[in-house]
Amino acid sequence: MGVSDTAWQWRFLWDAAAPKALEKAMVEVLRSAPSLSHAAARRALASMLAHALDWKFSSDEAAGRLPEEHLSLIVARCTAQGEPVDATDALARAAGTVTGDADISAQLRLLSDWRLARTRLGDDDLNKLRQMLQNTGTADARSIAQACLYPFPVHLPTHCSDAWSLLLYLLRRNALPNGLPPFLLFLEHLAPALDLPLRQALHTWTVQYALQQGLDEQLAQCRGRIDTAPEMPGESSESRVMFVLLPDGLDEEYCLLQLWLQGSQSDQAPPLRDGDSRVHCDDLGPIVHERLQQAMTRLGRTAEFTVEFWLPAALANLPVAQWCRPRPESVGHTGYRVVVRSLDRPKASHTSWNQWWDQLITSPPTGSQAEPRAEQPDSGPGDRRAIRLLVLDSPPDKAEGLQQLREGIHSGAPAILWHRSDCSSTAFRQSVQQLVEKGPLAELPTRLCEMQHKAGGLGAEVFRDLTLLWDDPTLPRPEPKALTSPDEVVAQ
Repeated sequence: MGVSDTAWQWRFLWDAAAPKALEKAMVEVLRSAPSLSHAAARRALASMLAHALDWKFSSDEAAGRLPEEHLSLIVARCTAQGEPVDATDALARAAGTVTGDADISAQLRLLSDWRLARTRLGDDDLNKLRQMLQNTGTADARSIAQACLYPFPVHLPTHCSDAWSLLLYLLRRNALPNGLPPFLLFLEHLAPALDLPLRQALHTWTVQYALQQGLDEQLAQCRGRIDTAPEMPGESSESRVMFVLLPDGLDEEYCLLQLWLQGSQSDQAPPLRDGDSRVHCDDLGPIVHERLQQAMTRLGRTAEFTVEFWLPAALANLPVAQWCRPRPESVGHTGYRVVVRSLDRPKASHTSWNQWWDQLITSPPTGSQAEPRAEQPDSGPGDRRAIRLLVLDSPPDKAEGLQQLREGIHSGAPAILWHRSDCSSTAFRQSVQQLVEKGPLAELPTRLCEMQHKAGGLGAEVFRDLTLLWDDPTLPRPEPKALTSPDEVVAQ
């Protein structure tokens, strides 16, 4: 019997206010474990709980009692000890250990979550939400919940298997830095995946709750970000793998590597942080390649996705495209795009960045749209109309190239291209011209990917050493500054 199936057999609980109804449900769960029909197993359960909750335990209390009577006594004593939720959590852990049955533990955890949820929302609100969520079939509920826990550590117990059990668990969690409880953020991001009547009902409930709690402004801002999330034609199902790379700050031979994942952009869920690691610079290539393969497995190897490297300008010339290049023996989908994005983008350039991006993605595939120099930060909109793609005069690991790159970023340039070793060669200039004139600039990352993955051919090596900074301002970005490690603090 699964966790969700069992939960819906306890519907009488959701309407019952008496704590005894909860205790009865816990006893029924324990009775379903064959091992607890034996007095020795029940004594072991009571002994573990007594140790965990600091109560006195008599080893002969099972004498003369039927299994149900003894289990009822254990549950009653457990729920009477100290903080009720801590006690029921302890019961779930102990029962899982004694019975060896993870499903027994999961069912008890669900009841424990429900117990605390009733103190946070009350029975009327929980019943309304249960009716809206109990039959939802979205497969992304768990991923949405994980993302909504950011910037707190992401951990979802195994018993959180559907929207309802996830909601109960998230009601345990403290408010986010913006004041929104994680469960409310979860409901907002879950709503677009529901049918229209349920979506409207859920939105009505969240608005009423936010008004009661004085969170209406924060909720409006959250909903605005969700409602205005762009749907790019032909790319709504594209996923993102985001590597955020920061200098260690204490040792220049090390970097801090963060991995973020975002599934289909159509689900409007924020990027999900998937772990940090401190990596020696010499090991970056193999580690990035390994973690990319793991991410591909999670997202689905046949999925369309872009690999983004969020880098400070000082690290922009790392060979990121080479790290992601499929090995010769690779099979299956290898046509993912690899681009660089800037961690140095100033907020002051937000307007020009968006305007420049809009011009870039709508520019026709006619004429020369590449300019072999970086835009100056004081250039006006009139100058910008003639410059769609910035091409550096030298790589950014050299002083001139680094200055040009920073000037381009600060002036709002969303697309900058360079060769990692030589930006002055005729072969490089010809490759840029070929990329630009072959189609719309909006398709530039895809064309560059195709050229970099193409085996052999004249000038193929030139394309393999090209790096494209492709800063799409419409996509949500990872936020590496929240809950930073000591290394990050120094780096910032």
